[in-house]
Amino acid sequence: MTVWDKIYKKYKKDKQTWATLTEGIHPLFIIFLDNYDFKIKHVLDIGCGTGKYLKFLQKENFITDGIDSSQTAIEMTKKILGNQSKIDQADMFTFKIPPAKYDLIISISTIHHGEKETIKKLINKIYRALVKNGKIFITLPDIATAEQKGYLKNRQEITTGVYVPLSGPEKGYVHSMFNKKEVEDIFYQFKNLKIDLDDIGRWIIQAQK
Repeated sequence: MTVWDKIYKKYKKDKQTWATLTEGIHPLFIIFLDNYDFKIKHVLDIGCGTGKYLKFLQKENFITDGIDSSQTAIEMTKKILGNQSKIDQADMFTFKIPPAKYDLIISISTIHHGEKETIKKLINKIYRALVKNGKIFITLPDIATAEQKGYLKNRQEITTGVYVPLSGPEKGYVHSMFNKKEVEDIFYQFKNLKIDLDDIGRWIIQAQK
């Protein structure tokens, strides 16, 4: 059982929440959708969680695919989406994403759960999986905000900007934090790169292939 499967089981059983589990659709995501035209309307959600973003996009007539490491999250997502979607339990870093398949790939509060070099490889894989002019909406945590708000307390730094919590639900689970320059560097292949910092200290990355 994965760390996040334990978290989702507790949430499903008695509504014990953690991190951003119960937040709604990000306001910038709604603006993002309104600003772009999607011809294929085929989305992949990496770390789909409870399926709220995919459900939102399903209502916008998107074909919805998703992956998550938690079997419990997969079950919750399938329940709200029905049989029209392709939802797989998978490790995002080893999952094989077909090239040139999606015109939208999203990942909310997910892909920072790994070391930075591994995350860079995933970003490259995401780039290849997009069709020409395909879009991304991805979040990554800001290291300065994490330091200011004390999020890094009781965490061991294993390399620069990479931490492992020593307690709590995500104990032992690798987290990477980024400054804006690092975000710009790992998304260098993309055009129309837009990076905003939201109210809770996440970089909101919007870009196009």
